[in-house]
Amino acid sequence: MEILKRLKPGDFLIVVILLIISFTPFYMVHNSSKESNQVIAIVKVNNRQVKKLSLDQDQEWQYQKDGKINILQVKNHKIRAIDANCKDQVCVKEGWKSKSGDTIVCLPHKFLVELKNENQIDDDK
Repeated sequence: MEILKRLKPGDFLIVVILLIISFTPFYMVHNSSKESNQVIAIVKVNNRQVKKLSLDQDQEWQYQKDGKINILQVKNHKIRAIDANCKDQVCVKEGWKSKSGDTIVCLPHKFLVELKNENQIDDDK
């Protein structure tokens, strides 16, 4: 309690300002993550982007080239491979994906689906 007696009114003001400044980075990071939480599926074949799919709209999309077929389904903000004409069917067995960072891979077709937050897409360019 002796410390409180020695503090002047200006000292309290400095402490309050320092507290506000210390929580500012937390507030900024917290709000920036809320700005764009929309997840986008980036479809790549041979490491070249061929399609962007929004997980906000239920849809089916088919990629077909040189006899290779992959069919994706988007439903309830999730995505999965529902069919592929490869032998192992690993991509189909992976099931639903919905989080940023998730992937669906079909190695025989060199087919890749990466899920990213919308704000991460601009950072990759």
